Order: sequence, then C-alpha cells, then structure tokens
Amino acid sequence: MFEPQAMTKVIIAGSKDYMSIVIDALHKHNAVHISDFVDEDDDFRIGKPYPNAAKLSERAVSLRSIASYLSITGKEDIQKRYPEGTITDEIDEKTEHLNVEVAQVTDTISDIDSRIKDINDKKRLLDPLKSFDLPLDLYSGYQSLAVFVGTLKGLPAISDITNDYELEIVPYGKGHAIALFVPKEFEDDVLKRLQDQSYSALSLPEIEGTPKGILGALDAQLKELESEKEKRQEDLSALRKRYIDYILASDEYLSIATQKAEAPLRFATTKNAFIIEGWIPTKNLEHIQRDVDRATDGHVMVATDTSEAVSAEKTPIALENPMPAEPFETLVRAFSLPKYNEIDPTKFVALIYPFLFALMLGDIGYGVVIIVIGLLVRRLLKSKGIRDLAAILVYAGVLSLVFGVIFNEFFGVELFGSKGLILPSYAYPTIPRFDNVLTLLLVTLVIGILMLTLGYVLGFVNEYRQHGLKHAVFAKVSWLLLLWGGVLVIVEILPPLTTGTAISISPALLAGLAVAVVGFVFLIMGEGIIGIAELPTLLSNVLSYSRLLSIGISSAGIALAVNKLSYALFFSKGGVFVIFGVLLLIVGHAVNTALGILDSGLQSLRLHYVEFFTKFYRGGGTKYRPFGYERKYTEEK
Repeated sequence: MFEPQAMTKVIIAGSKDYMSIVIDALHKHNAVHISDFVDEDDDFRIGKPYPNAAKLSERAVSLRSIASYLSITGKEDIQKRYPEGTITDEIDEKTEHLNVEVAQVTDTISDIDSRIKDINDKKRLLDPLKSFDLPLDLYSGYQSLAVFVGTLKGLPAISDITNDYELEIVPYGKGHAIALFVPKEFEDDVLKRLQDQSYSALSLPEIEGTPKGILGALDAQLKELESEKEKRQEDLSALRKRYIDYILASDEYLSIATQKAEAPLRFATTKNAFIIEGWIPTKNLEHIQRDVDRATDGHVMVATDTSEAVSAEKTPIALENPMPAEPFETLVRAFSLPKYNEIDPTKFVALIYPFLFALMLGDIGYGVVIIVIGLLVRRLLKSKGIRDLAAILVYAGVLSLVFGVIFNEFFGVELFGSKGLILPSYAYPTIPRFDNVLTLLLVTLVIGILMLTLGYVLGFVNEYRQHGLKHAVFAKVSWLLLLWGGVLVIVEILPPLTTGTAISISPALLAGLAVAVVGFVFLIMGEGIIGIAELPTLLSNVLSYSRLLSIGISSAGIALAVNKLSYALFFSKGGVFVIFGVLLLIVGHAVNTALGILDSGLQSLRLHYVEFFTKFYRGGGTKYRPFGYERKYTEEK
C-alpha cells in the first residue's frame, strides 16, 4: 500500500535472428526497464546498432532543424494520428522538399537581417552628426588638414595649440559630437587634448550626402527591409501551418525508429545470441512473457531472476499512488525517489502538506484566490510538473478556506459574529488567531510531536525491513521512547515551573523518566556515545513546528495592516480617495497572497524534508525508465 510499484527482474535471451522481433515487442509494451550491459569479456560484447541507425539520426537532425526554424516545439496537439507506413513511404522525399522550401525563406530572412544590421551600424555611426550640414565626403581626403570626427564628454580647449581650426560641436547624449579641422602639424597635440575629454572617433561610411539626408534614406531602406522580413516570416508561418502535423508525426516516428535501431547497444551479445537484463512491473510480467513467446514462436526465453543477488539498491522505482495523491509525487521526487525496500511517503505528504499549508495561510479570501490561481494554471499550462504544483495549490486552497472559517478571517477581516461582515447577530464559534496565540502554539507543538512519532514509526518499519528487528529497535524505538518520555516529563513539570510551585513526584512523571531512560539506553547501544550529541535535535525538531503559528500570525498581521492603512489613509476621507483605498487593498492583499503562497509552501516543505523525512526516509532510488515511447502523433502499422 505504501511501497513503490512491485518489480520483477527478468533475463531475456535468444538467437539474434529474433532480436529485432523482441525489440519491437518490448518497445510496444513500454514497460521494460533495460539495465545497460557494460561488463564486456571474452564471451559477451555490447551489441552493435542496426545499420540504419546513423541514417535515422541524420534524418532526425534535419527534421528538428526545420522544426526549429518553424518554431515547432513538439508540445503541440494535432487533429489526427499518422500511420507509420504513410510516413515511411514519403519521409525522404517530403523532408527534402520541405528542407528546400524552408531554406529558401530562412536564407532570405538571414540576408535581410544582415542588411538590417548593416543599416543600423551606419545609423549608429551617423547619428551623432545628424545636426551637421557638411557632406560626408568632405570629412576626409585632405593632405594638409587633420580631421577629428567623433564624440567626447567635455568641450575641447585647443586655442593654446593653434588658432587655425574649424570646429562644429553639438550636444549629444551625455557629451558632445564634434567635427574638428586643424592643420596637419598640430594633429598629435590636438588628439592628446581630445583624448583628455574621452574622445571616441567615428569610422564614417563611404556614402555621398549629408548625415541628415543619409539617415533619412537609411530609415526608408530599413522600413522596406522590415516589411520584406515580415512577409517572409508570414511565409514561414504558412509553412508551419501546412506541415506541422507531418513534422510532429515524422519526428516521433524517427525517435521511435532510432530507439529501436540503437537498442542493441544496451544488450549483451555473442556471435549468435543476445541477452537482455531488465525489470518489469510485476503486474505486466505475464502479459509480456506471453507476447514475446507468441511473437518468436517460443524461441526466446523471458525468465525471472529471483536469486538473492538481486539488489533492492538497483531496482528501478515506479511510484504507484491513487489519482488524488499523484501530484504530490513531484514533491517526493524533488527530494529523492525511495529505494525499493523503503516506504513511499507520497500518501503521507498528500495528507499532511496541504494541512500544514492551510494552517499557516488560514484565510477564506486567500483560500478562494489560490484555488482560482491553481485551476487557471492547470487549464492554461501543459507542463506536468507545473500542473501538479497547481493541483497541490488547489488542495491547499480548499483547506485554507476551511481554516479561514475556523479562524474567522476574510482578507484579514472578521466575516462572522457580532463584529463580522455577515451574520452580525450570530455568535459563530471561531478561534481568532490573535486571541488564542498560546492555544495555537500548543496545537503546533502537538502536531510536531505527532509528525515526529509517525516518522519514527515509519522509520522502524524501514529499518526492520532492511536490517532486522534489533537494529530497528535501537535506531528508531530509542528516539520514539526519548520523545514520548520527554513529553511526559515536560507535561508534568512545566505547570509547577510556570506557577512557581513545587514539583510533585507523580506516576506520570516517573513513567516519563523511565521511558526516557530506556530510550537513552537503546540509543547508546545502537549509536554509541555519539548519539548523545544528537539529543538536542529532538527538542529543536518539535519547536520547529512553531513556525506554523508564526507564519500564520505574520500573514494575518499583514492583512490587518493593509486594511487599517487603507481605511486611515483613504477610506476615512471619502470621495476620490476611496479609489486609492481600493487600489491599496488590491495591491496589498495581492502581495500578501504571493507571500502567503511562498512562505506557507516553503515552510511546509521544510517541515517535511528536514523534520519529518529525516526520521525514516533516505531515498536514492533509481528512476524507472521503460524502453518504449508514449505515442502522441503516430500509430503503429
């Protein structure tokens, strides 16, 4: 019930004459996780791919290049599925024809882009001179004059070098643009003076006309080129619309064919035989055995390996959870997949994570908002990971709404009761957070104790499976006894300490001390003296759950502050100020919603990963990767 999907190790062996038949049969089932063969010796070698593998790869590269030009991502939906036979018959000719069509358009666009870049470069060079009336050909070609054309920060002072010069200067950007003509013999001194003002020379293009006139002509050319480019992009869009179905189906066909052609690279082979080692979900084993036997007329063996050498460490992991819990597999994978002999924590996460999230957020208004956000994201986005997170958000939003009713909060305002927005005469039995801080703090600590207890119980099960009863008792029961022994002791001594009265020796106190001592002895026997160093973590783990209250109080406090500020600054003044009050409410609560989602989500995740998982869960499992393909655009012959 709480384990990954049951797997069976299989060995598939037979004559090479039947290898392609077996590959087709296994690929069709999309269920066999193949263990790559790597230990070559004198008897067994890694198999060789089929001769068509290289050609298939070349076709795929060519087709994906075309798809890239046409902005086809492979995530699109199409109206029909192509039979493989149809694609096989026309793929070479049609792909070559499509490649020529796309190349013609893309080459034209590339040429236009190059010309647009050239024009923009020229505009960049001429832009500082747009206020100068001197034609470009007069800025060069002198034997007795040195010409400086460019930009600089400050105004140049060269009258102490020579009074024989012509200068045009205009403001440009954060400095100035200049055109300076001086006698040749003063060139070096003038250049040094200009460099003191961060002079940057312009390399002018060889074009006739004034800068202003040339810039006007370049703008006209640029507009014409951009119009032409837009037309060519429309041609690409037309090609995309016409060929998208074919490209998606052909790419899928090539991916499948390449997988099959390269499959022998994962097998052990001899001159005449092949061997495949892998894993099959136990529920699929009989069906696959029957199909392989039927396809090969019994000439290929599919045997199960039940020897003790079969390691749980290498068994691939396929999580198996009911549909409502499936989105939470994303959170488990983000930490690590369980090993085959470990408990899969997904179901526990599905029950606890939304509860902790909602306990922190706990507002009817915010709950409704994140439900809507979650539903919209699931509707608009296709990524499975994002859709899973959105589903988790919906679950958390529903429970946040429930806790909002308990806490009587609606965007920080009381909704029910004598001071509420509705039912003013009805005394609704709520638990306002600001009035029940101590009670809620105790609730969060109880939640922490219960979650740690569950963690140690699950840890006991894992340790018992992996290492036996003795190890499980010393490794997990010890901490469980320390936890509950400590709880009993604290419950007994805390009231007298807070009231200043004497501590009485009660049976509960003695029982707690006895339980804690037994746990301590087990801890020393299991972990040695080093286990003592970890004792403070037990208390810190429990106290860590107080964040459930602190995050919730801070969220409610921000909501209250937004409401108070909106009223004090704007609503109380009436008139047009009401509009600003509404805007402040919208922005303030939007920000608080975002913070609530982020804080509640991350802190709930932390309580799972750091405080809960560490009590029973190591992870490190190998992901189940079946040999096959989930067809979306093609169908078998």
